[in-house]
Amino acid sequence: MAEEKGKGALSRRGFLMGAAAAAAGLAGLRVLARRHRGLRLKEAAPSELTRGIAIVHGDARTPQDEERIVTDMTRHAVEALGGMKALVKKGDTVVIKPNIAWVWGPEMATNSNPYVVAALVRMCKEAGARRVRVMDHTIAADPAQSYRASGIAAAAAAVGAEVPYVERSRAVMLPIPDHFELPEWPFCREFINADLCDVLINVPILKDHGTSRLSIGLKNVYGMVAGERGQLHPQIHRKIPDLNRVVKVDLTVLDCYRVLRTHGPTGGTLADVDNSRAGARRIVASRDPVAVDAYGASMFGYAPDQIGFISNAQKAALGTADWRSLPVFEQTV
Repeated sequence: MAEEKGKGALSRRGFLMGAAAAAAGLAGLRVLARRHRGLRLKEAAPSELTRGIAIVHGDARTPQDEERIVTDMTRHAVEALGGMKALVKKGDTVVIKPNIAWVWGPEMATNSNPYVVAALVRMCKEAGARRVRVMDHTIAADPAQSYRASGIAAAAAAVGAEVPYVERSRAVMLPIPDHFELPEWPFCREFINADLCDVLINVPILKDHGTSRLSIGLKNVYGMVAGERGQLHPQIHRKIPDLNRVVKVDLTVLDCYRVLRTHGPTGGTLADVDNSRAGARRIVASRDPVAVDAYGASMFGYAPDQIGFISNAQKAALGTADWRSLPVFEQTV
């Protein structure tokens, strides 16, 4: 019996050592495979933008005046942080990632406002960007439909941006360091490959969400990943921060010009939309994605610790949920 026990212990030890070696070997193969594909992961872009948060209020009195007002609001928000030239350098490739998920127009507040996106494209071009690409891995079966219906494709192309579709088949599986829930996940190359993206600007719209309670900037990263995204819904408040450990967003510009208050993220009627100066009509910008989301949560009356993905993102050292601790630049245009 003693001999059998000894053999069993040795066998188990050998199994564990072999399993560890196999795991290490597999990890090594993955690294070699990524190097073979020529993938360089994007890191945070060098930036002279302030760490503060800009909040700009404005209101178009007529629909015809919306483009001018929203453009001015967006410009003032970025300029309050130091201006786009503090982030985008001559020759850079900039990727702007709005929410283009749904086949609705801007009035339904399910997609990012096209005038916010166009204003950012112009600023990037003025700062010297060589290429500006506007894209989203949409939930729509045919991305052409949501690109067109949102107004974003036309607005971005009109000011010189490329508006391609994400190549889902070229996503790459990446490990997630220090993860809460996801050890790895497939990411779309367009947002994480340093050869395709020097600067990444995230442009979410603030809205209600049936699963995560809110959809803001950290949740908008769902449009930068591939795979079966329905599998991300269980434990969503732990998985959203995990995805944001890999994606290196350099600037978040939150569209709160209209806010989807109920029946998010899809909406469906104008009754779901807050279109008032008191409850919406804002553009918010910061280098700190957690601060932006915490501010957005406050517009719904939530403290940061009431939204799990915000508090977990702070625990993951992705930013601060105490947005008031940052320099706050608030103005009205």
